[in-house]
Amino acid sequence: MHKLNHRRIFRGSLILCVLVALLVVRLAWVQLVLKDRKVPGAEYSMAQMAAVQSEREMVLDSGRGRLYDRSGRPLAGETVWTAALFPQEEAAEAEEGSAAGKAQLQRLATVLGVTYEQLQARRSGLKEPLLWPSGSGRNPLELTPGQAEEVEALAIDGVRALPFARRYEGEATGRQWLGYLSEASAAETKKSPTGLRIPLTGTDGLEKTLEPLLQGVGHTEVFAQVDARGKRLPDSGIQVRAPRNPYYPLSLYTTIDKELQEGIEKLAVKAGVKEGAVVVLDTQSGDIEAMVSLPFYNPGQISPEGGEWNNRALQAAVPGSIFKLVTAAAALEAGVTSPEEKFHCSGHYGKYGLSCLKGAGHGSLTMAQGFAVSCNTVFATLAERLSGAQLQSAALALGLGRGISWQAENTLGLPLLRPLSGEQPGTIFSTLLPDDGGARVQTAIGQRDVRVTPLQAANLLVTLLHGGEVRAPRILQRVAFANGQTLKELPGHLAPAPQGRISPATARVLLPLLRKVVTEGTGKSLLGAKWPVAGKSGTAQTLVKGVPRNNQWFIGYGPVDHPRYAVSVAVENVAPGSKHTATRLFGQIFELLSESSGA
Repeated sequence: MHKLNHRRIFRGSLILCVLVALLVVRLAWVQLVLKDRKVPGAEYSMAQMAAVQSEREMVLDSGRGRLYDRSGRPLAGETVWTAALFPQEEAAEAEEGSAAGKAQLQRLATVLGVTYEQLQARRSGLKEPLLWPSGSGRNPLELTPGQAEEVEALAIDGVRALPFARRYEGEATGRQWLGYLSEASAAETKKSPTGLRIPLTGTDGLEKTLEPLLQGVGHTEVFAQVDARGKRLPDSGIQVRAPRNPYYPLSLYTTIDKELQEGIEKLAVKAGVKEGAVVVLDTQSGDIEAMVSLPFYNPGQISPEGGEWNNRALQAAVPGSIFKLVTAAAALEAGVTSPEEKFHCSGHYGKYGLSCLKGAGHGSLTMAQGFAVSCNTVFATLAERLSGAQLQSAALALGLGRGISWQAENTLGLPLLRPLSGEQPGTIFSTLLPDDGGARVQTAIGQRDVRVTPLQAANLLVTLLHGGEVRAPRILQRVAFANGQTLKELPGHLAPAPQGRISPATARVLLPLLRKVVTEGTGKSLLGAKWPVAGKSGTAQTLVKGVPRNNQWFIGYGPVDHPRYAVSVAVENVAPGSKHTATRLFGQIFELLSESSGA
């Protein structure tokens, strides 16, 4: 019996020794062999994971690419200074109770725009890092460089002034072309080089179309080591961890003039525009210098059911009389009229239920005069001389009824790069009815099935100024590495129609007609401006949920003698009989353009 007990003890001791030996071997294996191997599904090694578990960190920069305007002003991804608060060292808490410590905190509270009590309430028991919020709470509080220096000079334990990459400014604007971010799907997150820490992806606008270029190679974070109670370890410091890649994130430069964009947004709000769009193009290049959509949207607060994020500058709407420019082009190309041809307007066309906006009629007038005063009778007559195919062909040749925005194939590693992919093509005829006179007449005055985008309307003027050559409106001009080195220049190009183009001779005839609108016609309120302009007004009848509404348009260019800008203004869904806000806003925009150009 005694020998049996000894054997049992021996066996138990042996088993225990073997288990301890296995544990020692396992620990040695982990420490010496596996410490540099990454944990499955994580971006850190096992040794790093051990350290991370005692860290408290926050992201300062997601690593996403930056978007800039034509002059390098930030549009998305601006770096600002902000105040960061971390868990304190235990010894430092006692020191802050002194008179000197309290004075420092009172000064910090003043810089942050809060009371001493509010500051202390946020710091008390802080376990996780905190970026001090702004008044709205949507973004961290932005500090001036001077304030950031002062926060650093105060040298308060656990308080730092740090650079923070703010994606958006936190205000509602008319820059729907910019788009917004939303949470990425599990599949997208797994593919993302930034891993699980920044699960955001572009959902609309440039953020979506340029997503492959905007993805970074990792985030920048600031961290501190803490103990089991959440206190910062003595002398551990506050450290920054970054990818240290000289090439990423990429910088993408648009053609937008941010200052002009902001100025037009303010003018549109002041004018009381609720729905609509404004587009400003450089007449030489066709580049988009401003694109404003209303109602405004906040990219940091997207309401899926609200629809504010829809870019109305790229959405087709009933154009009304601005389409008479296309009808005039078709008639001139077909040789069925001339600017001097005489017509008679009695106020009623006599068929199709069509009447002229001037009830008493315009009397005897030429085609050029009919264009200036937007006489429906003149253009109904021209429409009956044309076929539906001729009207359609002229529209396509001028860049309507089809997508025209800039694009490139097989560039920057992408099969197709098209920044404005949400552009609607619009329509001329939903079905081509060449023998239906009523359809052609209604189409000729910009009603029935006709739909045009504000971008197409502005580009129509650029096309005429270039003798009938359609340029592709461009919003992205250059992509650069983080170190400033250019990765790719993206030059402009033409957007010709397979059906061909209008002749330079027709374009030369149409341009004086646009000036006549301002000197003698519906745009006379624009006379006397600093820059002489030319253009065409339009009022389209439409229905919104069964209620009669109007779309107001004014498109034009200036200065007339050396054109620099082409502008389209669309004010949508206004009550019939309302003042023509589009014409007035067009004039105000050109005042802004003349002032900003120093002319």
